[in-house]
Amino acid sequence: MNELPARRPGGSVRLLLLVASVAGFLGVFAIGFPPASRARLPILIVALALAVLSARSRERGLVAFGFLFPLAGLGDRLVGGADATAWPVLLFSGLAAGWTFRFLYDFENAPDPSRADRTLRALVAVWSLGAALAIVQARTLWALLRGLALRAVNVEGLSDASAIRGSVLSYAVLASGAAFFFLLRRAGPALRERTLFASLTGVAVSAVAAAGERWGLGPGETNGYWKTLGRLSGGAMDPNALGILCGLGAVVAADLAVLGRGRRRALAALGLACMAAGLVLSGSRSGVALAGIGITALLVARGMGGRGRVAALLFGAVLVVGVAILRFSDGRGSAGERLAQIFDGSLPVEYRASARPVLWASAVRLFERHPIEGAGLGAFSWELANLLAEQGRPPGIHDNPGNAYLQALAETGAIGLILTAALAFVLAREAWVALRDPSAPALAGGSAAAVIGLLAVLMTGSHWFAPDAAFLFFLLAAVTARTQSTQRPQWPGRARALLVAAYAVAALWSALRTRGPDEAFRYRAQIGFHEREMGEGGPFSWTRRRFALRVEPGQTRRILLAHFTPEGRKVELTVEADGRTVFARALEPGEAAPLRLSAGAAGPRVFRFTLSRAFVPRRLGFSGDRRELGVIAVFPPGS
Repeated sequence: MNELPARRPGGSVRLLLLVASVAGFLGVFAIGFPPASRARLPILIVALALAVLSARSRERGLVAFGFLFPLAGLGDRLVGGADATAWPVLLFSGLAAGWTFRFLYDFENAPDPSRADRTLRALVAVWSLGAALAIVQARTLWALLRGLALRAVNVEGLSDASAIRGSVLSYAVLASGAAFFFLLRRAGPALRERTLFASLTGVAVSAVAAAGERWGLGPGETNGYWKTLGRLSGGAMDPNALGILCGLGAVVAADLAVLGRGRRRALAALGLACMAAGLVLSGSRSGVALAGIGITALLVARGMGGRGRVAALLFGAVLVVGVAILRFSDGRGSAGERLAQIFDGSLPVEYRASARPVLWASAVRLFERHPIEGAGLGAFSWELANLLAEQGRPPGIHDNPGNAYLQALAETGAIGLILTAALAFVLAREAWVALRDPSAPALAGGSAAAVIGLLAVLMTGSHWFAPDAAFLFFLLAAVTARTQSTQRPQWPGRARALLVAAYAVAALWSALRTRGPDEAFRYRAQIGFHEREMGEGGPFSWTRRRFALRVEPGQTRRILLAHFTPEGRKVELTVEADGRTVFARALEPGEAAPLRLSAGAAGPRVFRFTLSRAFVPRRLGFSGDRRELGVIAVFPPGS
């Protein structure tokens, strides 16, 4: 245990941590689960149960979370959900809420400081600023200050709400993973190992669930894309996440099967067989590469003889048997088939490389536009359509850059990449020391090899944005990191502080560039309009209470605004342009106002519409529609 004096934050800091945990839960819950989602009540119940358990016993809460997060995807499918991305984050929020509640009065809780702590804190600060920047870039300051929403963020017309949701979830995954790391560093080495063993059990069960899917048992894959490819998710978020989970777990299990004793050794061997099967069924080439790199790290660190060789041979034998079985049966979507595709010259290069060359080039292109601060955390996925269109490519690809380091470069700029690389270096160094230490516990050596494997395969995938994979990675990192003295040189801390400050200034400057209407209307000449619908009289769109239209120089647009409301009350309509009111009228229910909007030859003109009231059908009990609806907008042909 740590013999250093305990760091005891004051009561206000402890309370702030509890409030942040609860606020994070509510925010992710609102964004991650639409009101009609079947998974809302189940995840709420499980998360609250985890919070209560953690408040009563932080040990049991950690172990329970460690077992549950690799199975979040299976839980979502069991209750009929369609997207499990937010499940692990909400489970962790429940754990954190209970843990921080107990932390209010648990004065015996002390940290085990590590070399990675300060770099990770600086990186979390950059992620926080990057997420805020992404939100501003998606909405723009001009629209935010005027209460406008539903802006198009790319050439495909993706709404700002969808873009913000992706950025918030990306931030939640990384920030929760970092928070899990710091929480584990306060748990003590014995509890960290118990939590890891529980997680390995969860990964093994997740792999067994994939085998059940293969034979038609349990809930099937709900994603049409993965079903078409024949790849299986098991208990994980998706097949790629399952592959990473099984790759990480297999390295630790292989080492534990050699070094462990008694019951744990037998369980590790059984878990290794399950994880190797899950790795093959997932079809994840990155997972296979991760496992191979981890086993190689064990061999190099411990020598070709003895324990390292036994662990490698054990894992290799199980994996080869699994691949052979699938190749002689229907191996569609398996790792064996996908590895063979890499060398299939009849397939296009982009298909064999999973479009990596295109994604990498796009990430570099985005970095060139925002070299210091990046485009904002999670922004690459919705900026990709614009980048592809500029290169004359069809904008049909929706993905991360396929390289976590390039993603850091594109989304958080050079500063984000420097801190990400610094964290990777510190963790790799800690892992190598743990691997070379013959007195290190069994779980520490296997965890170290797995950490090295994931840091390597982040070159070919943004795998730590998968929440279950992120939690397992930070758990392994917490187990691997050694406890260090708090007496450290001051200059690295100052350098990190300067980098964060520089990033904050650059992000603020980037955000201020969105304060004009040109950026707000860059991809669509209207803001605040819901998706177009088809009625008896033709196409129409509902508006929000505030909406806007931009008319190009020398052009005229016609619009018909009709007031239909189940409440039977009139609405006041006000139109502003050039800083003054150009139209005002009260519309009775069923009444319409035809408008003709013109701009002079000197420049574009923006018309902002404000309604005195709007309604939400769900709140009135008329339907399940939860949109804010103002008036109906019809654009006559030719307008």
